[in-house]
Amino acid sequence: MCRRCRELGHFESVYKRQKPTSGTTRKPGRIYNVENGTTSNKEESTEEKETIPAQTKVYYAFYGGNDSNVLSGIIGGVAVNVLIDSGAEANLIRLETWEILKRMKVTVLASTKASSRVLKGYGSDKPLDVVGTFKAEVSIGRRKAMAEFFVVKGGQKDILGDATAKKLGMLKFGIEVNNVRAESKPFSKINDVKAYITLNPETRPVFQPLRRVPIPMEEAVNRKLEDLLKRDIIEVKQGPATWVSPLVISGQASGEPRICLDLRRVNEAVVREHFPMPVVDEYLTRLSKGKIWSKLDIREAFHQIELDEDSRDVTTFITNKGLFRFKRLPFGLVTAPEIFQRIMEEILSGCVGTYWYLDDVIYEGEREGVCGFETKGERK
Repeated sequence: MCRRCRELGHFESVYKRQKPTSGTTRKPGRIYNVENGTTSNKEESTEEKETIPAQTKVYYAFYGGNDSNVLSGIIGGVAVNVLIDSGAEANLIRLETWEILKRMKVTVLASTKASSRVLKGYGSDKPLDVVGTFKAEVSIGRRKAMAEFFVVKGGQKDILGDATAKKLGMLKFGIEVNNVRAESKPFSKINDVKAYITLNPETRPVFQPLRRVPIPMEEAVNRKLEDLLKRDIIEVKQGPATWVSPLVISGQASGEPRICLDLRRVNEAVVREHFPMPVVDEYLTRLSKGKIWSKLDIREAFHQIELDEDSRDVTTFITNKGLFRFKRLPFGLVTAPEIFQRIMEEILSGCVGTYWYLDDVIYEGEREGVCGFETKGERK
C-alpha cells in the first residue's frame, strides 16, 4: 500500500520520479490518531516521521476471562499467579495484588507513583487508572528476568506481557517449536526371512542415466539418503554395476521427500511369483460375525523384508552422490506385493479371526473384553 495515496499496487517513491502537471489532484490520505480516536483527511507529508514519542505511546492490555494460561510465578521473591497474554505489551499488577506484595515485603529495584504512559484495554478509549510502576525480578520455573510492572486500579487479572513471557520461555515463536528429532537407528526386520528376485536370463541389463534433482530439493534428498543409510535400508554400491535405475522424488503430507525408484525397465525382466492376492469383498463377508475389530498398520512394510545378497544389485540406483542399492525390499518392484503377501500368509496363517491385505491387518473379536490370537485351539 502506498503511504502517500493509500492505494495498492505501488510505493510512495513513484511520485518522486513523476513531474507535476497542471490540474493533477492527489487523493488525500486518512490519518488515524490512536490517542483520541479521531480521523482526519489531511494530506500526509512524505517527510513526516512515523515514530511515536515514548510519552504518547499507547500500551494495550486485555483479559477475556480465559484462565487456561495462568501460571504460578515469583515476583520480587513473592509467589503470584499471572496470566500469560501474548497480546499485552505491558505487565500489569492489580492494586490489590500490589498491597499484598508490599505486606509480603516484595523486593523491587525501583518504584514510582503514577505514570506518564498510557495504557488502554482493547476496544476501549478510556485509559486504565495507573497508580504507579515498579521494577522487579520475575521468575517462572528455572528462568528469571527483570521486568517493569504497571500497578492498575480496578484490574481483573495480573498479566505477564508478551516481551517478558518470551524472555522466560513461556512463549515461543518460529517453525522449530515442538520439533523433536531422534537419532536414526537400524530399521526393524522380520527375522529369518529373505526375499529373492528372479530375473529372466534372456533380458539384457539396462543402465539408465542420472535424473537431476531440483536444486531446492537437493539438501532434503541428501538428508533422506543419509537417513536410509543409518537405518540400514540402503547401502553404497561397490564394484561394477549392471542394472541401474534413476530416482523418482515424490512429496509427502509432512513435507519430507519420499525416495522411490523408477523400476519399469527392471520390472520387464522380473519373473513374478503370481501369488494369489486376497479379494476385499470376501474379507468384508467374513468380518460380519464379530463385535470388536482392531486394525494394525505395518510401518514401512516392504522395508521390513530383507533382500537376499544376490538380489540386491537389481535395485541399484544412481544419485548425485553416487550409486546405492537396497538391502530391503523396495517399493515399486512389480513382485514386491506378492512376496510380502506370501510372507504374511506364512506368519499369520492359522490365527483365528485375523485377516490381512498387504500391510493392513484386521483382528476380529467375538465378545467384549477378549483380545489376542487363537492358534491351534489355544489363546495367546
